[in-house]
Amino acid sequence: MFNLKYFYLLVFSTFLLGVFSCSQKPKNQVPVFDLSDIILDTFYLEKDTITKDLGYNFHYVINDEGEFLVTSAQDRFMIYSYPEGKMIRDQIYDKEGPNGIGSFLQVNFTDDSTSWFVSFQELIRADQFGKVLMRFDLPDGPEERLAINYNNLVGTKAMNTKGKVIIPDVPFVLKKPLLGYENWLLEFDLADSSINYIKFKYPSKYVDFLDDPNFAAYQNGYDEEHNFHLISFPADDSLLVISPQSKKWVYAGVSDKMEFLVGKTVPRGEFTAFLPNEKSSKYSWVDYDPRSQTYIRQAIVITDTEENRSQGRNPLTKLVILDSDFKKSMEVILPFPTRGFPTPKGYYLNIGYPHSEDEVAFVRLDFSKILFP
Repeated sequence: MFNLKYFYLLVFSTFLLGVFSCSQKPKNQVPVFDLSDIILDTFYLEKDTITKDLGYNFHYVINDEGEFLVTSAQDRFMIYSYPEGKMIRDQIYDKEGPNGIGSFLQVNFTDDSTSWFVSFQELIRADQFGKVLMRFDLPDGPEERLAINYNNLVGTKAMNTKGKVIIPDVPFVLKKPLLGYENWLLEFDLADSSINYIKFKYPSKYVDFLDDPNFAAYQNGYDEEHNFHLISFPADDSLLVISPQSKKWVYAGVSDKMEFLVGKTVPRGEFTAFLPNEKSSKYSWVDYDPRSQTYIRQAIVITDTEENRSQGRNPLTKLVILDSDFKKSMEVILPFPTRGFPTPKGYYLNIGYPHSEDEVAFVRLDFSKILFP
């Protein structure tokens, strides 16, 4: 005899099984590649014995004389042939005198014809042959900022875009009053020396990450084609995208679990030592590759420490790749944390010294697996 109660029980059980099965189905997963899977070719730059590191802050220049890569490091300007990678000129700037740029430079970068420096509160415009052209005073900042720190030594990017010089101000550690502050990216207009700001605030959850250098420094990138400023916070899976019309958050996290571990402070006489947790995960730089129209973000998932290795936790660093619509398209496993620069020929990533310390290798990345799967 048909039992209606058992029929309803069977239907309900089937429904629960279906719900459970659906909840167990993996979400849409993006492909994960090793770096070697997307290397198109390798480019080498000469390095002399007195140069510790060439870094990654290169600017591509093309003119009647050819193609070049230019960069600056503290008081030096260097120009390389492209794609040969031969050093053409190494210009040293004076520290003092009428063409002096100072002995400690918090900010330095180059564009097609100019070298830019920030020494304390002074923006210096120089040619690429050692001569200072102009000097501009930068603001000290309001009292609630505590202490302005114009800086790209921590990986933030300064740039000249369309006659406006963008200079990041980066806190060494976050203090609670700074959670309401928003003038983090200064915009200096070269036409009239006026000052504006690309404004944003640290998310309110950073009240849990105060007094820790790991979580103080945001990273910034720029998509000049669409006038998007990109802000990467160290403990956020999402990027903040700022345009003249709006601000929006886009997901740019990794599939792995990130552990954001707060450090500690230790009194040392009249001073306080800020000791970040070396095991903490963090998101770092963000960049835009105009050739492939992709956004690139680095995530340090597991740091390379003796403690992590002794616990069987191997170092893990990844790139998160977003397409032109900010949709996550792939993850790329890196052999170690590194960084690169865009050119019209593609995005180049610094991989160090595979042959000798006389030359630095950069690999050009091929994102066609995203664009033409």
